[in-house]
Amino acid sequence: MKKMMMITCMVLLGMLVSRVNAEEFVIKDYTFTWHVARTIVGGTTMDIQKTPDALVVIFGRTSLPLSALTISPVQANAVGELLKKTEEYYQSQKKSDDPSSSDTLTSHNCAVNFSSKQGRDFKVRVKKNEVFGSVVLMEKDEAIEIAKYLRQAEQMASFADKRVRP
Repeated sequence: MKKMMMITCMVLLGMLVSRVNAEEFVIKDYTFTWHVARTIVGGTTMDIQKTPDALVVIFGRTSLPLSALTISPVQANAVGELLKKTEEYYQSQKKSDDPSSSDTLTSHNCAVNFSSKQGRDFKVRVKKNEVFGSVVLMEKDEAIEIAKYLRQAEQMASFADKRVRP
């Protein structure tokens, strides 16, 4: 009799547990990060990150403090368009008689600065138009390489938004 009672309890317990199914689970908090690119030259990365509140592009060196920007996909595209002009500014500054050259372009609340000493020690800086904040510092080849990915940020973000549906 005890065996029968034990088996009956186990069966009833099994029936109650089996009523729980996947439809009752809801993901309310999540962070999805798509590691899109990592440059070979200096290690600048570009990630698409989706959370319940936002869809953003994280661009820079995330391993170093204040060396990465969190920007919208539209801003990332705009920065990519500005970085596309890196070679042009490098050649211009290389030919310049000025001992120290600096050119700044702005778009969508972001600034890209190209600076060098007659083409030597050429650096590219990207930051938001804020008094304080992160700055992404790159060399010429690194800026040219990451620009290709940044110009596709809107399409990549749209793809991630459609595919990641918690």
